[in-house]
Amino acid sequence: VCPVCGAAVVRDEDGAHIRCTGAECPAQLLRTLTHFASRDAMDIDGCGPAVIQQLIDSGMVANPADLYGLEAGKVAKLDRMGKKSAENLMQAIERSKQNDLARLIYGLGIRQVGEKAAKVLAAHFRTLDALCAASLEELTEIDDVGGVTAQCVVDYLSSPQAKDLIARLRAAGVNMESTAELVDERFAGM
Repeated sequence: VCPVCGAAVVRDEDGAHIRCTGAECPAQLLRTLTHFASRDAMDIDGCGPAVIQQLIDSGMVANPADLYGLEAGKVAKLDRMGKKSAENLMQAIERSKQNDLARLIYGLGIRQVGEKAAKVLAAHFRTLDALCAASLEELTEIDDVGGVTAQCVVDYLSSPQAKDLIARLRAAGVNMESTAELVDERFAGM
């Protein structure tokens, strides 16, 4: 188990490193939040590593869902922030709630799920609830989703920390459905 958060740890097959699987591990928090807010994920402008580190140090955030509960007045008191920067950050956070499901899936930082896999999963399942309910077999039946990726998705989404995070994101009003048009299948298999 992870000595910091108590979650299970895994060693990659043929790998030398042992990794924590905890969705909210404090030892991985800066990296997790930076990825979640990145341009390719939830695209929260003004929420880079320096700001995130200050938010962590001040105790305002401990997981990605905490970003949606920030108060502009408290954020404005951070170093080099100010009222206007805090307001801009709050607007960017609010806009991110409307992002497509693929961005959320990618932003969760599920191991082996990059941008392309996130788009494939969002297009196939259309809602995060449907993805959470998917079995390993259902996932591996999807083109572009292999056994390793499918197992990583199942493991992540079945963890208590991920379930709590998703519930908190839902309560904050983050979009959990795919807003992208369905993929054009006219040339599939050709």
